[in-house]
Amino acid sequence: MNTTKWIAGILMAATLVLAGCGKPKTVGPQAMEINGVKVDLPKMQAAFPIDKPELADSINKIRMCVRYGKYADALPELDKLAANPGLTDAQKAVVNEVMAQMKQVITKAPATPTQ
Repeated sequence: MNTTKWIAGILMAATLVLAGCGKPKTVGPQAMEINGVKVDLPKMQAAFPIDKPELADSINKIRMCVRYGKYADALPELDKLAANPGLTDAQKAVVNEVMAQMKQVITKAPATPTQ
């Protein structure tokens, strides 16, 4: 009887130890939600290589416009990025997707009070 309690205890402890050994699943950067619209800037940033400074500069300007709530200022920069002849079809699709998301954000943005 005493040995069965020990065996059962050891099996329970082993089960608990093995259940806790899984690695936590790492999730990449998520799309941000602005005014109820998900804007996937991390996806756009991941689609472009870091070695092209003109593209990186445009992406950084877009990120800063979004960060500081200047959504209308991000659209010309997105247009400029989409017009770049060196983009692949996948990159153009991502830029157009983000542009559509930003247009939704602008239409849903609350009106700023004028002074």
